[in-house]
Amino acid sequence: MSSAVVVHTTPPLNPLPASDAVSIRLLSILRLGGVSPGKPFITLDNVAVQERYLSSLPGWSDPDRALSAEQAADVVAWKSYVDGGVTDLVNHTMYSLPTNHAFLAGAQVAACPFPMNHYVPQRLHSIHRNRLRVAGLWGLGGGEDADDTDEKRKKLEDSVVVAPGGTKTERVWSGFGSGREKAEQQRKFGEEALRQRARAVFDPLARKLGESRYFYGSKATSFDVVLFAQLTLVLSVNWPNPLMSHLLRESYPTLVAHHDRVLKKLYPGEWSSISRQEPESGPSFVDTVRLSLPSWLGGPREEKKKPESDDPRDIETKKRLKRGRYLWFICAGAAFVSYIIYSGVIQIQFADDEDDEEWPEGWVVDDDDDDPFASLVDDDDEE
Repeated sequence: MSSAVVVHTTPPLNPLPASDAVSIRLLSILRLGGVSPGKPFITLDNVAVQERYLSSLPGWSDPDRALSAEQAADVVAWKSYVDGGVTDLVNHTMYSLPTNHAFLAGAQVAACPFPMNHYVPQRLHSIHRNRLRVAGLWGLGGGEDADDTDEKRKKLEDSVVVAPGGTKTERVWSGFGSGREKAEQQRKFGEEALRQRARAVFDPLARKLGESRYFYGSKATSFDVVLFAQLTLVLSVNWPNPLMSHLLRESYPTLVAHHDRVLKKLYPGEWSSISRQEPESGPSFVDTVRLSLPSWLGGPREEKKKPESDDPRDIETKKRLKRGRYLWFICAGAAFVSYIIYSGVIQIQFADDEDDEEWPEGWVVDDDDDDPFASLVDDDDEE
């Protein structure tokens, strides 16, 4: 009996079966290795399998088996290059451009069950925003607003004019269309800066590929799949803002042809050839509220307790746990009392009966006198 391999992907993004490069990469590497998955996690008979242990799967054939030791080391270096450069450009297309992110968030919300659809898209957006800000790509090319501090500084610089003597004066109003013209200029400047960043990343890849079918000979390797998983998120999806897709198709036709070649090899029927299992529907909002109610208000009924086992080992385990609970409560109580005493919250003082009684300032009581009240003396009266 063959074991079923299931890949749990992120929400699908039409026409892709997933909305991240890791899931597509795992699907593709399994197909390239001769394992047909049914659907960043792989499970075999409900047991999680990490990517580096794919060789243990039944029917697996390593796509890098024909590489020499030098080529294998070169593959590792180029994979790091793709993860560091290409990934940021792809995430910029998906998360930094507002129209593209709205398209992506709609797919994520539609696929995520309640209550995940209320926080998962925002959480993913926040993670990629922080990464792109560090890389200097956030808000580049007509994307979302950059950091608040930079935006305020730019507005302040544009609102004043510095005279030759150093005097600052407000800039004269230049018409209704001045704001739109400036925004258009900033967008074009950002797009050109983004193209320069993209060329710096894709030029080495295009030179390495040259006119070859694949990067390491006539057969696809794991590195071909790594690059394919990134580029297909840009080339296979009809993004509202196809800035990066146009750049690749116009300037790097060899990389686009390589992507199409890998797609045709791994998915002859394109993405529709992947069989996808329907996820189990999660609890609705009404079900979530009902689960928090007591049974007499319509909540779930308590399940009947299972009869206790007569196994001596279970009985001994229960006794040991019971003694442990008692010991824990005793230690916790002793620690609480010790904390109250030594922290000064409650002060305990022991007084000696033979000591003289203290009275308000200015009065002295002599205990040896038969009539202590007759010997009350005011210090001020004696003076």
